[in-house]
Amino acid sequence: MSFKGFLVVIAVTAATAAFWPAAGSAGTFRGIVVAKQHGTLLVTSPTGLVRTVTGRAAIGARVVLIGRTATVVGSARQALIRGIVVRRIGRTVILSSNRHLIAIPNRVGRVLADRATAPATTTAPAPGAVVTAQVTIENGVLEEDDENEVGQVGTSSIQVQATVKAVGPGTVTLDVQGQVFTVNLPAGLTLPASLVNQTVTLSLSLNDDNDDDSGGDGGGDD
Repeated sequence: MSFKGFLVVIAVTAATAAFWPAAGSAGTFRGIVVAKQHGTLLVTSPTGLVRTVTGRAAIGARVVLIGRTATVVGSARQALIRGIVVRRIGRTVILSSNRHLIAIPNRVGRVLADRATAPATTTAPAPGAVVTAQVTIENGVLEEDDENEVGQVGTSSIQVQATVKAVGPGTVTLDVQGQVFTVNLPAGLTLPASLVNQTVTLSLSLNDDNDDDSGGDGGGDD
């Protein structure tokens, strides 16, 4: 699927870095830290759903969240992430899990690229595919070992949270844990420079057309 017509509609703009409220935050949550972003931790649950946690921990740390306090209880070398394929940039796949974007270098893609004489393989899941990604964590770095398509989103657009890296005439550049990519805005729309380095909620179209998306802001973290 080409992303020449990749569309972004601003749904909610945050004055400072903001994240969806944690559903069930009064309970106990266990997970593995898979990324860091603007002073928060992205933690994946045993089922692969990512949520944000406030605290300090290394990528790969096992944490327990009681209320809103995260405590490190161990470390992990593998984790599961379930999400929607948003984009592929070289060997990196950008997934949206529970509206949080995460960049994962793809070991599988590298292996296939090196096996020029190997039999034809299944095409990597396209944007809009729901996948489960098994990742290895080593020295604070994620690398995807396996990726399985388990479904498709039922709509033409998805809502995500992203940090604005730069804005240009009719474009916005997003930063996902250091991996940047630029997407087109609806015709005639240019975002203010004040959004740079802020986290915003976006509605991303998975179509190749220029139809506007509604860009609602509903939903909770889990």
